[in-house]
Amino acid sequence: MNFLGLLSLLICHFVVGRGLIALFKLRMRPIYTFCVSMICGVALASFIPFLLELFHADITATSVGSALAVLSVIFLVPLLLDMKNLKMPQISDIKVPAIYELPFYIIFGFLMFLSVWRCYYYPSNARDMLSGPEVMAELAIKEKHIINSLFTVDLYSTNNYLKPPYITSLQIIYKLFVQPTGQLWLSVLVVNFLIMIFTIMKEKLHPAIAYLIMLFFFSMPEVFGYTYLMLFDYSNMIFFFLGFYFITRNLISKETNDFYFAVFMFSIATYVRTETLILVGMVLPLLLFYYLKEKLPATKIAIRTALLLVFPFIIYYLCMNIFVKHYIPVKYDVSSDVNKNLGNVGAFFTRLYDIQDKLIFSENGVAYYGYFIYLFLIILAVDIAFFRKFSKEAIVALYAVVMVYVGLAFIGYLLPLADLMHTTKRGMFKMFPPMLFYMCNSAFLMKVSDIIRNWEYSLPADKTQRPPVAKPAATAPKKAK
Repeated sequence: MNFLGLLSLLICHFVVGRGLIALFKLRMRPIYTFCVSMICGVALASFIPFLLELFHADITATSVGSALAVLSVIFLVPLLLDMKNLKMPQISDIKVPAIYELPFYIIFGFLMFLSVWRCYYYPSNARDMLSGPEVMAELAIKEKHIINSLFTVDLYSTNNYLKPPYITSLQIIYKLFVQPTGQLWLSVLVVNFLIMIFTIMKEKLHPAIAYLIMLFFFSMPEVFGYTYLMLFDYSNMIFFFLGFYFITRNLISKETNDFYFAVFMFSIATYVRTETLILVGMVLPLLLFYYLKEKLPATKIAIRTALLLVFPFIIYYLCMNIFVKHYIPVKYDVSSDVNKNLGNVGAFFTRLYDIQDKLIFSENGVAYYGYFIYLFLIILAVDIAFFRKFSKEAIVALYAVVMVYVGLAFIGYLLPLADLMHTTKRGMFKMFPPMLFYMCNSAFLMKVSDIIRNWEYSLPADKTQRPPVAKPAATAPKKAK
């Protein structure tokens, strides 16, 4: 493996992503800034071989490396201009883990080591990759173009070569500069996403509860498998969740830049999987509800609605109506995949039922997703029965869960090729981070966390760690009568 090449790419990802955050003028904690920078850096790097192909330029180590260098320089400018707001982590920010946290760190570290090792050591063996992006990337390096001799083979039995060039482009970059199997870009995304979601959980919940819930999430067999099995779905899950995360920030902070960044994240999610455009459109009712409730001016509502719909559609159009339609030498019409009998709405309700009957409440569901969904439903039931208090973050998270559930059924009804046991099964990944986000805002879990913290601080050994208690304001002495 070329460690210098990997280090150079990691620096490139950070500089590009951090420059993007500076461009959007986002203000976050250093740990969030770093993680989002790395994730966005990977996303933007994936456009380089794609754009080279669009302009019919040769894809070589020189051309790709030069384009990545130019990209880094472009985003270095807003980063340098934002230096005055650059917050460096302080030693005081580093907290020594409590003893009860160590077992969780060991478990997560071991599982993450297995995931990264498999990404590094084993080549891609997923069927969807071997009949599409992986072969296209391998031949692109030899023939200097994504449109290559792969298309001389009869590919009538698969449509994997018609998918967006997201994975193909990242494989080209990592094959050229890191190792022949590529794939380590997936570990960059996974590690930074998990660190970010861990931090979000620990901000609201006691660490013991946060790590226990994360263990349910991280150990889901199907989801964990795709931290090293290279496919579109885990990446799509990350970018889609970040879109909702920044929508939530916008609704709470009222910062417009959070909304713009959410639109960017939804656009990247659409780039990874084009059918995500349908789900992005379903975000609109949530925004309209809050914007009308807050009496936002009609002009602002119209502009934000247009931005939310237009930018993901531009990415969709670039992938499907320009690249696939005019570059790939195979005749393909997206409309040919649309359900020819849309009047039969029974197919939609059948898919809704099949999702909960065959993918959730079944032996298959436990084999795929463990008991994570059951844990979420139990916590939600307790909140509904005993607390009936839902913060704005919790409401947005619940909306995201329901929206994905209904949206996947609608996609299955609209596009029959989106079958239950492949597309829908992996599409459900998008439900799980919002479930985590809901649980870290659960009134029940936050109450339990407060009880545990109060008990911890009441222990004699921990009295020095008790948070300072505000003293009552001094009052003027009473005058003698």
